[in-house]
Amino acid sequence: MLVSEVKYINFTALKIRHFKLTDTIVPHTKSKSSFQFLRVVVLLILILYIITRIMLFLGLFMEEINCSAEKTISKENKECLVSDNGYEFDNANGRTDEKALESKYSIKLTPDNQYGMSMTLAVPKGGEEYEASVWCFENAISADSSGWPYLVVSVGNQFWKGVTNFSEKKNSWGKLHFKVIVPHGIYKDPLVIYCWNSTKNIVYFDNMTIKRENYLKFFKW
Repeated sequence: MLVSEVKYINFTALKIRHFKLTDTIVPHTKSKSSFQFLRVVVLLILILYIITRIMLFLGLFMEEINCSAEKTISKENKECLVSDNGYEFDNANGRTDEKALESKYSIKLTPDNQYGMSMTLAVPKGGEEYEASVWCFENAISADSSGWPYLVVSVGNQFWKGVTNFSEKKNSWGKLHFKVIVPHGIYKDPLVIYCWNSTKNIVYFDNMTIKRENYLKFFKW
C-alpha cells in the first residue's frame, strides 16, 4: 500500500511539472513570433519609403496635363475643354479656329471675355510644387498698350501669382511659364491655374501644360 501511494504521488508530481513547463514555453513562443512579425512590417515600411523617395527623385510621380483646345465636352450646360489625359478645363467659350499654335483651335480672349482655359485642382498643401506654361498670340486692335497677357495660379485670396514675361518665342507666339512652390499655410480653396487677358487687345491662348506631383497617377482607370 505504501509503494502504491508513492507511485501515485510521483506520477502526479510529474504531471504538474510537465504542465508548468508547457505553460512557460507557449507564451515565450508567441512573443517571439509577434516580434518577428513586427520586424517584417517595419522592414516593409522602410523598403516602401526608400522606393517612394527614389521615385520622387526620378520624377516618376510627376503628372503632365496637356490641353490644346482641340477636344471639348458639354457638362452642366457649359462647354469644357478636355486635356489629352481626360482632365477638364473651364472657360471654353472663347474657343476659335481663327488662330492656333499647331493644331486647329485656340482660346480667344478679349476685353469683354478676359478669362479662359482654367483648371481647378485640389486644395493644396504648403510645399507642393506646380509648373505650368501656355502659348499666347496678341493681336493689337487698340492703341492702348496697357495690360498684359497673364498665366495665373491662385488659391482663393490667400495666394496669387501671375507671369507676363515670355520665356520662349515661336512663329510670333510667346510662351508664358512659371514654376511655383505653394507657401506653407492652411488653405480652404482649391488651386486654380488659368489664362487672363488684361489688355485692350485680342489674345489667343493655346497648348497649356500643367505639371504636378500626383501619387495616385498609377491607380487611374
